[in-house]
Amino acid sequence: MLRILNSQSRQKEDFKPLDPAAKDVRMYVCGPTVYDSLHLGHARACITPDVVRRYLEYRGCRVKFVSNFTDIDDKIIKRANAEKRNWKELTEHYIAEFHTMMKVLNVLPATIYPKATEHIPEMIDIVKTLLAQKHAYVASDGDVYFDTTTYSRYGALSGRKLEEDDAGHSQRISEARMQVKKNPGDFVLWKLAKPGEPFWDSPWGKGRPGWHLECSAMSRKHLGVPFDIHGGGQDLLFPHHEDEKAQTECAYCEELKNGEAVRYWVHNGFLTLNHEKMSKSLGNVKWLREMIWPEGPHDPMTVRMIFLSAHYRAPINFEPGLFDEAAARLDRIYNAVEGIDRAIAGQLPATAIGLKSRAIKAFEAAMDDDFNTAGALAALFDLVSDVNKQLAAKAPSLPVLSAARDDLLTILTTLGIRTQRGTKPSSTASGDSLKLVDLLLQVRQDVRTAKLFAVSDKIRNGLKELGYDVEDLPGGKWAVKKK
Repeated sequence: MLRILNSQSRQKEDFKPLDPAAKDVRMYVCGPTVYDSLHLGHARACITPDVVRRYLEYRGCRVKFVSNFTDIDDKIIKRANAEKRNWKELTEHYIAEFHTMMKVLNVLPATIYPKATEHIPEMIDIVKTLLAQKHAYVASDGDVYFDTTTYSRYGALSGRKLEEDDAGHSQRISEARMQVKKNPGDFVLWKLAKPGEPFWDSPWGKGRPGWHLECSAMSRKHLGVPFDIHGGGQDLLFPHHEDEKAQTECAYCEELKNGEAVRYWVHNGFLTLNHEKMSKSLGNVKWLREMIWPEGPHDPMTVRMIFLSAHYRAPINFEPGLFDEAAARLDRIYNAVEGIDRAIAGQLPATAIGLKSRAIKAFEAAMDDDFNTAGALAALFDLVSDVNKQLAAKAPSLPVLSAARDDLLTILTTLGIRTQRGTKPSSTASGDSLKLVDLLLQVRQDVRTAKLFAVSDKIRNGLKELGYDVEDLPGGKWAVKKK
């Protein structure tokens, strides 16, 4: 039986879907705030739930998988203003890039990708309910806050006491905001818009939702409450998921019969660089698009192999050599598959039993133990070793090899690893793109000489959207940096 380590209980629990007869599983994962490109840490946060989903489907479950986009946020507004772009144009650009990266990484598309800005009415309804229940209040500055002291289970998910939460919140928020809140740990549900910011109408004035509120509205609308699995990075455990849990369980207390909104909480560990969490705010990120095909040097499947080689909850410290190790492991797998294909050479022998049973049972035993992908890979490489022994024999058993091939492809597919060796896409398009960039820069210099600065700025901004920062230098020269 599949057992999952529930972040809330901090224990492994037997997995029992809320609808066991139908084997329907409802799963929600916090997606990205779309104001910049993805880094390798984001890739882990996407690959982990993808493997969970794939294994549940392998086990015969029907998974409804929802992953959101936070498309309105302080960071989005700040970035859009800095680049003199419309905030919606900015978010659509990075949403499109996200989908491209997910396809390259072989991450299955979500059943639904809801956007925060498409669920403002649902969020307003939650705030109304929380105010009516006295779980929220309008502060002196007009913002609406959740009162953490009104919810007795606050802190149950993260294991933190309210006084610890108060201290943690106090370190992260401004003095001005501390003065308007009833309690340091209270969090914003609705914030009034500042001049020049995007806003939506509400009973409390023109503004926008707090970050935590988004997931409560979107998960309930698309999955209902309660639902089976809520996933995300370990950094979301507190305060984001703790706050989300509190407001959801208070707003929908009758629907939940005062119970839990989520059956299993699943959090993946950090990807670190020099043993510090990889984070845009720390400036220590490794941009995904620069690391993998088509722009980067590495096969995207090496990224999956790196993350699958460790338990999803364990931290991974990034080292450049990890890509080489992952590539070597992929080579072993593909060499085995290709060796079988050469040995069988189009023949269709009867499938043998025994070898398949042992490999699949070992794979399932590992995955049933809280999605232990490192153990699953061990089973896979044991199978590769068996295949190599068969291939080295004077008279290899074709039925055994055929069965082994089926097992290899089954395991690879369930882990989301491409079943055939890939090749890096042609660099011709990339070379043509660079020539086009050079041409645009020459044209830009001509229009600058003609003092058509509006056109010059338009070209520069367009290049920036494509990932090229242009710096004007003295003497009519320029420097270009690929982001």
